[in-house]
Amino acid sequence: MVKQQILIQWDSTNNCNLKCRHCYHNYEGQEKHEQQKESLMSFSEVKNMVDDLLTTGQRWNMVPRFHISGGEPLLRNDLFDILDYTQGKNLSTKLLTNGTLITKKKAKILKNKGIERVQISIDGDKNRHNFVRQRNYAFDKAMQGISNSGEAGIGVTISFTAMQSNKDYIEQAIRDSIEAGADVFGIQSYVPKKELGINDPEFINAHELYGIYKQQRKFMKKYENKINLLETEVLWNLMHCDDPLMQVSRKEGKYLGGCGAGFSGVSVLSNGRVYPCRRLPIDIGHISEGLVALITEKEIMRDLRDFQKMTENTGCEYVTHCKGCRAIAYATTGDYMAKDPMCFRKLVKPADLKENIENAKS
Repeated sequence: MVKQQILIQWDSTNNCNLKCRHCYHNYEGQEKHEQQKESLMSFSEVKNMVDDLLTTGQRWNMVPRFHISGGEPLLRNDLFDILDYTQGKNLSTKLLTNGTLITKKKAKILKNKGIERVQISIDGDKNRHNFVRQRNYAFDKAMQGISNSGEAGIGVTISFTAMQSNKDYIEQAIRDSIEAGADVFGIQSYVPKKELGINDPEFINAHELYGIYKQQRKFMKKYENKINLLETEVLWNLMHCDDPLMQVSRKEGKYLGGCGAGFSGVSVLSNGRVYPCRRLPIDIGHISEGLVALITEKEIMRDLRDFQKMTENTGCEYVTHCKGCRAIAYATTGDYMAKDPMCFRKLVKPADLKENIENAKS
């Protein structure tokens, strides 16, 4: 039986060499992307966090995973020391980066320090990506970072944030990623600005999201021998909602998949403050309180595991294997237990569902 995983995604620094228009830090008053040294977690605090993750994983019989993000993690001065520590603990560690600073030399160092996979963000063709990043060099350097990582033996996952302004550039991003040497490509949904909600001009509605997923299924066939297109975003589970396992999970009220907020770990900011998910900006405490206390004792974390309450709030029987995106629900309604407005369940026709299941099995 496959063990469940427990994850810490850690924003190692606020510092970044890019100024992405949709970056979470912009919404949190950090538009300059400059780290205040006194608020940065120390190396000692990071080691304690890693030890806590390992101990909690052992205690709960779960597989611990550690994702280092930012800002740009390669701008953290002690990153390599931290990687030496995680490697010494045999902790599965992944780097989430914009890719622009991954030179051939740094790629080799990352590989030697235990990094088997990096995630690099690409949000369109060259012009669109550079516009989003507000740097004319961003695309070319990211592509070189992908290539350098691949040459060093590091797997590369591309993360594409689907927005109104780039939704027509998905296939081009896939082709560019393949050419650069990436082996995995995933699409995640844009979380709108809280003050705008569904009126955010970049917000993608349910009809559009379902269209994107159906389009991706076509790309999966077209590029199946060249790159792996992920089906891991929360609402992908709706493409399999008649699967027998899904039906059992609904009947028994057991969590099967979808949004992991409240279940599979937490997000830790560069100053040690903790969110249920990086996209759900609700402070639940400090990492020094310990993972067990944060996950089991905080009210919001308990709410996120309360399927009866969530079913009543959303009016949806599918919450046990989807939950919707709690971050998008919060950004659009102010209620993290509300219905996800991107949910396209009622749009899925029986004929479409049958095709989706057949495509998934092929």
